[in-house]
Amino acid sequence: MQDPRKLGRLALGLGLGAAVLGMSTSALAQRDVGRNLYNGPDHTLEITAPSGDTGPAPAGSKPPNLDVKDFNGHWVNFGIKHLAGPAAGVPAPLRPKYLKLLEKRMRDTNSGIPEGDASTQCFPHGTPRAIESPYPVEVIMTPAAHGQPAQVTILMETLHNIRRLYLTDKHNAKMGESFLGESIAHWEGDDLVVHTNKLNTRTYLDDEGTTHSTQESVVEHIHKSPDGKKLIVLSTVTDPVTLYHPYTTRTVLHWRPDIRNQEFICEENNRNGVDEHGITTAK
Repeated sequence: MQDPRKLGRLALGLGLGAAVLGMSTSALAQRDVGRNLYNGPDHTLEITAPSGDTGPAPAGSKPPNLDVKDFNGHWVNFGIKHLAGPAAGVPAPLRPKYLKLLEKRMRDTNSGIPEGDASTQCFPHGTPRAIESPYPVEVIMTPAAHGQPAQVTILMETLHNIRRLYLTDKHNAKMGESFLGESIAHWEGDDLVVHTNKLNTRTYLDDEGTTHSTQESVVEHIHKSPDGKKLIVLSTVTDPVTLYHPYTTRTVLHWRPDIRNQEFICEENNRNGVDEHGITTAK
């Protein structure tokens, strides 16, 4: 069983798929030669193939909690959709201006001069991109107390990102825009429904470089599989500026009690810094 952290911190430090240039094929998906953004012959628009999903916890691991509303514990996404549209390898329904921008970023990546983004500079990945990272997350659920609402906290090994999902009925008007936005949540049956907005524009929706505006909002429906071994996250992205219509992407996290979050100090291994023009070159 391969621990995804053995892939090297460079993967998340570069962003836009550039990390694959310095890794083995078995470690992370390479540019998918012959697989074009439009299924055509233009090699400058080759996308990165989804990485393999190496599966559940090893035999003998602590069994999952079968309570459908108890997400506490460690979970890992082993599969990565580098172009996280409605399906693997399918782009988001972008308006022409923003589709052209995605094309430019992909061509830059394929020519070896990928554009720097938030992850290149050790900033949070944004939503829904952060949940796609192949690193552990620890979920901690706390009840309402001392006048504060109940909360679901997602501690991500990736860049030490922290998502706080407040179980309340309204957003805080005093909150400004940020990399991970503000998230409020409520239960609909067995689904935890999370509404996130107030996202800044310094992140992409995926590793290939799909952009968004400050009007982006994300609604996640998170539920357990019947055997308790998976968390299924359906993320619906809405952005009236960049998208023709909303779309939904699916992420599956595996129950992994055998793994613990480790330190992820991006600054210690961010080898390919961004120059004054916002360009980083993989070494």
